[in-house]
Amino acid sequence: MNHSVNLADLGRRVRAARLARRLTLEEVVSRTDFTVSWLSKLENGLLAPSLEGLVRLAQVLECGVDSLVEGLSIPPQYVVVKRGNGTVGSGRAGVVHETLADQWRDRRMQPAILHISSNGNRRQPESHDGERFLFVLEGEVKVAYGEEQILLGTGDSLYLHAAIPHAVAAAGRGGAKVLSVSYDTALAAPSRSGPRGRAGAGNGVAAGKKAGRTRA
Repeated sequence: MNHSVNLADLGRRVRAARLARRLTLEEVVSRTDFTVSWLSKLENGLLAPSLEGLVRLAQVLECGVDSLVEGLSIPPQYVVVKRGNGTVGSGRAGVVHETLADQWRDRRMQPAILHISSNGNRRQPESHDGERFLFVLEGEVKVAYGEEQILLGTGDSLYLHAAIPHAVAAAGRGGAKVLSVSYDTALAAPSRSGPRGRAGAGNGVAAGKKAGRTRA
């Protein structure tokens, strides 16, 4: 069985099911290939049973496996995605999304690598309540942000209010690759601290090498 199950709660459910049927440890193991030590460790949350073992135990206790494990899964503490192993999905207008944290359920951020082809220059603006971070890994991109056109080269980044309609397109013939991390406030609790100043055209802050900016 996957160790992401809360073993302490699983053990308590097994003990409760056994006591509800007025069975001793010895009576349970006499009907299986288990030992008293094995069952005792399981009931005390010190052992992760195999799926086969849990199925056999549920049969003896006359209860379903689901009744023992439902709701006991523990969310991961971290997710590792090796290079090229992201989940690739077809995007709009020449953009392919490679998402990087699909294994983390109910995540509050949406990290992805955008593979933008040179013909992906007719994207419709998108928006959502929250924030977004873009970092150009390869090539050049043009970000249409409100009434502005922001040019970013390799190594440049942009942090923006995602509620303002924006679109990302390749600025060169060779396409581009962009790391995108979106934060949607609809999926998370309100932030303790808000951004400085009001979002809007002409209210950007640049750090390090100056990124190109032109009025549309």
